[in-house]
Amino acid sequence: MKLRPMPGKTSLKGKHVLLRVDWNLPLEGPFAPEDSLKLDRSHATIDWLSRSGAVAILLTHVGRPKGRDLRFSTEKLARLAHRATDIPIHFLGANLGASAGIHEAKKTIEHAKPGTVFLCENVRFLKGEETNAPSTAKTLASLGDLFVNDAFASCHRAHASVVGIAKFLPSFAGPSLVEEVHGLERLIAKPKRPFVAVIGGAKLSTKIGVLKSLLDTADRVLVGGAMAHAFFKAMRMEIGRSFLEKESVTMAKTLLKHPKLVLPRDVLVATALKSGVPARSVPIAKVRKTDVIGDIGTETMMAWAKELKTAKTIMWNGPVGVAEIPTFAHGSLLLARVIAARSKGPTYGVIGGGDTLPIVMQSGMSEWVDHLSTGGGAMLEFLALKGELPGLIALEEKKTRAASKKKKV
Repeated sequence: MKLRPMPGKTSLKGKHVLLRVDWNLPLEGPFAPEDSLKLDRSHATIDWLSRSGAVAILLTHVGRPKGRDLRFSTEKLARLAHRATDIPIHFLGANLGASAGIHEAKKTIEHAKPGTVFLCENVRFLKGEETNAPSTAKTLASLGDLFVNDAFASCHRAHASVVGIAKFLPSFAGPSLVEEVHGLERLIAKPKRPFVAVIGGAKLSTKIGVLKSLLDTADRVLVGGAMAHAFFKAMRMEIGRSFLEKESVTMAKTLLKHPKLVLPRDVLVATALKSGVPARSVPIAKVRKTDVIGDIGTETMMAWAKELKTAKTIMWNGPVGVAEIPTFAHGSLLLARVIAARSKGPTYGVIGGGDTLPIVMQSGMSEWVDHLSTGGGAMLEFLALKGELPGLIALEEKKTRAASKKKKV
């Protein structure tokens, strides 16, 4: 996929640039390392716009507010981002859902000095944001001269601030977004083999699309976390009191005999998923009705580490245990360290997902991974749909009709 790159400095001077960022971050600081990563990746783009003499107008969503719920206001986020990036960020709190607010915002932007950076109020306060209403997209577009999307994590959503604006303004891909696309395309376009994918997390239903896609493209797909419980249940194995998404058992049955699918040989169980509770590693067949599965077992850890050490391409999304509890974090931490040790050398390693990045940061080896994706859901959709995300399609360079038509005689 060829995306339209952001214009050079001379083209940006004096322009009002709408910049979509992915700052869906906690509104109470300090930021965790994985949150800071999103800000760090936006920093270069914002700094470039500011130094180019443009006025940058940042758009982001925060949480899932119902209407104009000020608990999700980006006002505090503007201050936190200012501290984290050292770039002065001015909060533009005008209500863009009302004509008076639109007029106020335009007036403020019009009188801003070159290099000024604004952060608008939460775009999800706007009624037509999530439905991609043309009127909402047009309102947002009226604030700028051009649009830059640097929010890969939102590109799987056909929202007004992601897709809609591109219909009204010249639109471009920001450097952070381009980096994400290039990093993930290598998993789709002729990956070096063997290609081993690791998928974890709680619910199979949210990852069934990417799992099927990976079973087609990868050489081996290792499935852990609570989503593996659906496969155990499909095999009529005991999972005790472990979490189970019941509707996913039927999905698991359809994939159970796939030759590339690899499930844990053993699991770490306890009577409760709490710190300090004694845990034991047992074969799947030895799980008791009173047990709760919290991680992959020691035999599986060794077998999967061996599998990864022979891979030339590795992709990991989703923890394979309840990693927020130290007792059940060993499997996920092992994966992070093995993948990092193989990356930037014999193997191309990609790790992504909102629950996975904290584990990589905790491992202390995040800098060695070839590509860390902050995309989460967007990363999974990208792999499942072979890159065809709504937000990316809106930025794709199209061949001109003249070039695609035969010359008339």
